[in-house]
Amino acid sequence: MSSTFALCVAAAALYVAAFPPLDLGWLAFVALAPWVGLARRLRGVRLFLVAYLVGAAILTAGCFWLRKSHPLNLVLMVVPESLAFALFALLLRQLHVARGWPAVVALPLAFVPVEFARGHWPLDGYPWLTLGYTQHAHLGVVQLATLGGVHLLSALVATTGGLVAEAAPWRSGAARRHLALAAGAILALELGGRALLGDPAHLERGPRLLLLQPAVEQQLKNAGRSGAEILRRHVELADAVDARANADLLVWSETFLPGIWRERDGTPPNEAARLTQFREENRREVVAAMPLRYGRPLLAGAVTLRADDWRPETPLLNSALLFTREGAIVADYSKRLLVPGGEYVPWIDHLPAATAAAIRARIRAMAGDVPNLLPGDKSGLVDLAVAGLAGQVGLTICYEIAYPQLGVELTRAGADFLLNLSNEAWFPGTAEFAQYSAMAVVRAVETRRTLVRCANSGTSGHVDPWGRPHWLERDGRRDGFAGSIVVAPPLHAGQTPYVRCGDAFAWLVTALAAAAALIRRRR
Repeated sequence: MSSTFALCVAAAALYVAAFPPLDLGWLAFVALAPWVGLARRLRGVRLFLVAYLVGAAILTAGCFWLRKSHPLNLVLMVVPESLAFALFALLLRQLHVARGWPAVVALPLAFVPVEFARGHWPLDGYPWLTLGYTQHAHLGVVQLATLGGVHLLSALVATTGGLVAEAAPWRSGAARRHLALAAGAILALELGGRALLGDPAHLERGPRLLLLQPAVEQQLKNAGRSGAEILRRHVELADAVDARANADLLVWSETFLPGIWRERDGTPPNEAARLTQFREENRREVVAAMPLRYGRPLLAGAVTLRADDWRPETPLLNSALLFTREGAIVADYSKRLLVPGGEYVPWIDHLPAATAAAIRARIRAMAGDVPNLLPGDKSGLVDLAVAGLAGQVGLTICYEIAYPQLGVELTRAGADFLLNLSNEAWFPGTAEFAQYSAMAVVRAVETRRTLVRCANSGTSGHVDPWGRPHWLERDGRRDGFAGSIVVAPPLHAGQTPYVRCGDAFAWLVTALAAAAALIRRRR
């Protein structure tokens, strides 16, 4: 029992420590080895329950920042998502123990399909703590994401974990050989990846983006009368760096335009009347304060609605709006992948009316409001020519940065660089910021496109096409302060194997694992 407990502690501790805030990415190469020991020692219901509890410990510790929005959100995430770790353990036992496959093969075959599925289902999935993100700081290894995405990185670190697991018992000659193979494999991955590195200094530069990070507290933003204060902070930041001289495009973070904006159906998208501000006084303030003041276009996050009239129950959209120098709105994008529980209540519309009303009332009593957003229905690709600038930008909003398929889609469509607008003021002083940054690095490498982030309280800046981050910093910190940074994103052309093939690698591993688990073993 004591050795089983030790394996459980090691499985959880190594996995969590490989991610921010500790960010000990090399531990990922051994993080899955204890799971092999659990699969050998336990079986059936006991293995399922133990693995479920280890998964719950990993998700709770790794995503403890989620409690800042509401403790119930952490619980509602951990309870279903821990099932993925239980299923991984059962599949690992089936392949490694029942089928007799070596751990170096069984471990990636069991882990990657479950991780891949966890990122897509249920709802839109929960891709946090995907193991491949632990390699964001290892400039060589992370380059391999261009071949198969973040799940290829997960498979590679799982393979080395299998070599380490095969080394037990540790004092044998075979153990030394397996450990040497694991060390050699890690070195080969790092050196091989570095051969793919390029120099962003040789690339053409895109338009100069002035990213404004106002660090508005979430309590102030939720106060309802914060429009004037939000405008003041953005103007001060733009004035401090002389936006007229140093920027081609001003960028605000997620949902920071004051007021609610209305979309009028049937109006051509290139006309200013398509989107008008719900409160005319706020519209005058925004247009006077930014595009007209500096003579520069503005890209800003906003809350919009499709209905002609606004009421508290009217569904809203989380959008990005592009203004011209004259203050006309010429392009927009609305977030397509919404946060369950935070931006909408899953499945509530399929319940009986009385039950749905009771749930909404309960949520309103607990949180003060009911999440009521609609997903967008079009691509985030925006041609900046409509605002007088060169190039095409691929927009995502906040949580969408966690989904590699969006980066693939936007790059295939012709995006010259990617831009993510975000507001993470819900989670001050937590590892959430660093975990977001790690995902940004992998997104840039997967697509070989510069990824720019503009966030209310951090992390703002850009990652070049080879995964080198350049974040706004102050006193060693990357979040929690007001500031601005000018980014001229390096523009890289061409498509990586991952962009061309998408998640073909993950699907292939999933098919192989399913076949291996279902086909009867020959006697």
